[in-house]
Amino acid sequence: MNATEFAALKAGDKIENPMAGSFGEVVDRTDMGVNVRWANTRAATENPMALTTQASVRFYSFQTTAWMHWNLAATP
Repeated sequence: MNATEFAALKAGDKIENPMAGSFGEVVDRTDMGVNVRWANTRAATENPMALTTQASVRFYSFQTTAWMHWNLAATP
């Protein structure tokens, strides 16, 4: 993902991190970055209950480099 793609993320966008083998969903966006709810499998990102009970939410600012390893997940 590049800086333009990161800046365009919005709540509900699905992302994947191929390096970590994880999948997530953007929960919300602030002026400083995004909160992402992560799950360990793609199936969990398609099941809202799984995301609620089995995932953690983490904040990522533009100044981190973690998002450079992300891709927008393909929508089914």
